[in-house]
Amino acid sequence: MPQDSNADVASIREWLSKEPRLPKDIDDFMLRKFLHSCYGSLEKTKKCIERFCDTRANMPEVYTSRDPTSAKLKTAFSITAVTTWDAGNNEILIHQLDDPTLEHFSNYDVLKAFSIQADYWLKVHDRFPDGHIIVIDIKDYTLKIIPKVNIMFFRDFLVYLLEGMPVRVKQVHIVNCPSYIDKLFSLVKPALPTEICNIITFHEKPEGLVRSIGKQYLPTEYGGVAGGMKQQHMEWVQTIQEQRSMFNDNLWKSDLKKKSKSSASINSMTGSFKSLCID
Repeated sequence: MPQDSNADVASIREWLSKEPRLPKDIDDFMLRKFLHSCYGSLEKTKKCIERFCDTRANMPEVYTSRDPTSAKLKTAFSITAVTTWDAGNNEILIHQLDDPTLEHFSNYDVLKAFSIQADYWLKVHDRFPDGHIIVIDIKDYTLKIIPKVNIMFFRDFLVYLLEGMPVRVKQVHIVNCPSYIDKLFSLVKPALPTEICNIITFHEKPEGLVRSIGKQYLPTEYGGVAGGMKQQHMEWVQTIQEQRSMFNDNLWKSDLKKKSKSSASINSMTGSFKSLCID
């Protein structure tokens, strides 16, 4: 468990009660995750919570119509895999797209499916690691994906994940990169904070991932020995669908109509990266 004291949780709880736009469904477990991600800093925790809740309200493409049993989301779950793995004192989060022809790929549906899985992960995983290692498998990100993706929205969503989520990002690994990865990355790199770009590593093959992270921590899909991704992903999706009421459209979402002018810049998506979350 993290070292954040009950007094810190109580302090954040009192602050939340005085912020009319912020939601009241953030429980103490989530508050401890925010405090942990911000290394116990009360002020940084407040800013992180504001970014987290405000962004969810500002992204209806992802944070509305979130029924995980809908046809669209069933398709999105079927062409992706999201899993987590222990890596010593750290935790690995892997996202994989498995749709070679991109016939079933829908930009917003895939992001929405991932957002639901991320919410499930935050809600139920009782783990407070020293840091998080993010792995994104882009084996099926061919040039055909470009017209299917809203690049600026994807940029904003990525920045939100790294700045607004209660995580401590140490590393980001992009694996199974095509030869034209520079062209793809150039579409979003100018809009990303330098601090984010500095922690991204590209790997043409899984062997590079093994060298960087360690065989013992990776699933078999990447040459590791920690188990397979498919079973874990299927179990996550089944639980999410069984508990679909948990993922309502208002979960952890600000009421922007009650947002004061003094907080208008919190969610600008152009601020500096939450450096406290980088090791």
